[in-house]
Amino acid sequence: MTKRLKKIKLSKIKLETNYRNKEKDISLELDITKQGLKVPLIVEEESNNQYVLVDGYRRYYALKFLGMKDAMCSVEEQSSEEERIVKRIGIELHTKRRTAYQLERMINRLLENEKYSVKTIANLCNVKEVTITKYVLGSDVNPEWLRRGELTGAGRHALTDIHNLNVSQETRNYIADKYINREITKTIVEIIKKATNENEFKDIYEEKVKDCINEIILQQSRNYDTVKEIINEHNLQARYTKSSHTSMHNLVLKLLARIEKIFRNNYYIKNLSTNEKDELKKSVRNLDLILNPPITWSEFSIEDQYTKNLKMKKKITENRNLL
Repeated sequence: MTKRLKKIKLSKIKLETNYRNKEKDISLELDITKQGLKVPLIVEEESNNQYVLVDGYRRYYALKFLGMKDAMCSVEEQSSEEERIVKRIGIELHTKRRTAYQLERMINRLLENEKYSVKTIANLCNVKEVTITKYVLGSDVNPEWLRRGELTGAGRHALTDIHNLNVSQETRNYIADKYINREITKTIVEIIKKATNENEFKDIYEEKVKDCINEIILQQSRNYDTVKEIINEHNLQARYTKSSHTSMHNLVLKLLARIEKIFRNNYYIKNLSTNEKDELKKSVRNLDLILNPPITWSEFSIEDQYTKNLKMKKKITENRNLL
């Protein structure tokens, strides 16, 4: 492939794609203003004094914004539109200057041509097939998510993960909104993805799934044991399972051990006010009532209820006689 450097008027360079957004890059403009264009644009010569831009869209737009009339270019021989896309993908996959949204559009454009497959594109770009595949797997993701995600700068691949979550569409939309609005990170999405694949998660009532996910988000914890505790707690509200019950029991013991440790701190105990002590005693009594609830009338057998009724009537009669 022959290349030559040449100063070319920007008006003679054609942009054939919209794969790179036309946006103002102040830092790049300042760099060009101070040091000039350090890396030439890459173009192909279509005809005499007419060119098509292959690589350097950010630099091209920066030059335009600065009012520059021409730029130094590396001129290559003319190829096809698809071959130019391959060049761009190859450059971008190794420099990571374009967003995943832009790369996805380019890859899908190539796949419209029967000549190209994932394997072919990977070989031409000198990358592994899995690198190209991850841009193809999300082809059925909600287009509105993609539009909004690109506008807010949310990472592309997490939207595919959200799309594939084993939850209702309503819950997927809820998580996607939080991610697109930058309320949660890709790391939190990965944790939610792992959590929703847990067997215990699948038993949670549908109307409680969002509550469970909100707790996971609220914790912002990278400690997955904490996430498991949240899942098991919600699972146990749906039905009894030995694993969830054991998990909750161990958690209660751990919390009680921590409380006991705090109680053994004399600086804490000796400085409790009367009101604070009463609050603690009330909480302890409430726990004891939950563990040992008072016997209700319905828990007595029919025979016992009959006997107790007779005794009560006899006691009432005796009291009346005394009066």
